Amino acid sequence: MRKMKYIVLLGLILSLSACNKWLDVEPLGQVDAEKMFEDEKGCLQTLTGTYILLTSQEAYGEELTLGYVDEIVRYWNKIGKAYDFDYKDATLVGRFNGTWGKMYEAIANVNLLLQNLKDSDKGKFENYDLIKGEALGLRAYVHLDLLRLFGPVLKEGLNQKSIPYREEFSNELVTFMTAEEVLGKIEKDLLEAYTLLSDDPIKEYGRKANKNLDNKDLAFQFRGVRMNYYAVCGTLARFYQLKGNNSEALKYAQEIIDAKEIFQLLKRDDIMDSRGPNLMFERELIWALHDEKIESKMGYQLYSSYKYNIDLPTRGFIYETNGYGSVEDYRRVYWWQEVKLSTTYWILGKYARTYESNTAGGTVTRKDITVWEKLLPMIRLSEIYYIAAEANLETNAPETYRLLNEVRVSRNLTPLPEDLKNNKVVLAEQIMYEYMKEFWGEGKLFYEYKRQYRDIITREGNIRASRALFELPIPDSELEHGGN
Repeated sequence: MRKMKYIVLLGLILSLSACNKWLDVEPLGQVDAEKMFEDEKGCLQTLTGTYILLTSQEAYGEELTLGYVDEIVRYWNKIGKAYDFDYKDATLVGRFNGTWGKMYEAIANVNLLLQNLKDSDKGKFENYDLIKGEALGLRAYVHLDLLRLFGPVLKEGLNQKSIPYREEFSNELVTFMTAEEVLGKIEKDLLEAYTLLSDDPIKEYGRKANKNLDNKDLAFQFRGVRMNYYAVCGTLARFYQLKGNNSEALKYAQEIIDAKEIFQLLKRDDIMDSRGPNLMFERELIWALHDEKIESKMGYQLYSSYKYNIDLPTRGFIYETNGYGSVEDYRRVYWWQEVKLSTTYWILGKYARTYESNTAGGTVTRKDITVWEKLLPMIRLSEIYYIAAEANLETNAPETYRLLNEVRVSRNLTPLPEDLKNNKVVLAEQIMYEYMKEFWGEGKLFYEYKRQYRDIITREGNIRASRALFELPIPDSELEHGGN
């Protein structure tokens, strides 16, 4: 292999307990590629660097959770031009471009690893399949989100040019592929990852795999906050739902739902403990990014500048008005904290715990925030239930009804009325309403509106679906050089 010097982004993924480290890594710098990948530690460091990139503010550290994807669907009070869909605004264009660049930077990091794994002797890596499967899963996941952001509405544009699918670590131009071609590449990577991760230690250790396992290889550590076997299943379920393949979407969703010894829907006792409310609903996370710097990034935007805020009628519209809602919904009760300044705001409390005994009614000030949930949700169990519910709708509506009610009951809502059990139209609407209630501050609702190509529901009235609304602009520089 040609000797080269690469800038390899290294970092730390810490455990959910602040005192444990996943990897002891050397400082950021230039590392000879042959030396870097001569053992498993170098491979794992490169994976860690990828996760660090994905937690940047341009990616899931803000924009793809709280940021413009949630602004577009009008979750927040007006912040900037995304609220008005002014996609030509220079500031907003810069934000889109930042996401595009950071996501492809993460893909490049994964491709560097995969390229060196391909050129290495498989026998010298005890956990070769685990590492490669994780890398392929990450590459597919990031490309899928890029397609869902910048690609065409698939109901009308399957054969249109969409994005590049990068499979090599190089500076060579990659031409844009059709959406159908990109979907084919994503499917190939995910299915290979699914096979490679068939013996993932998360199957044996379950939620314990979120913590430091004594006397286990580094590749076994913190599987619950990485692209593990079930994260690949979840991505496959999401992928096949996007393609409209209900049977395959249900197959992979059901595999997660059936893993009840590992993943369970929320229970009331999960919310409260000695440290205050656990609002992340952690037991439902299929996988998440661990962000050690969340307080200075997302935390500042939420709890210091109050950039992302709502008014009380908006909360009522989402949780009480739509979809057989209730003021007792745990999400309504616990996720929202009141801030009284010159104006009264409500801010999302999902990412931090407080010592307030009643966070729903108390005024929250900065000093009250004590414990940060340093997790950025990527796939959670409730979404898997919604995917399975939709996949069953045409052939087994009562099962759709049952699955929706399982999530509703876990959120302290009453089951849907019995006479809706076979009402496909109403059940489909209920799935959308549950998406609206569930994914505030997680960046998921935009994708659901775009996939269905349906009007955005707001308190002021619905916003008509259009390709101009849902197809975010690709950076001009990319179109000039690779979009032919």
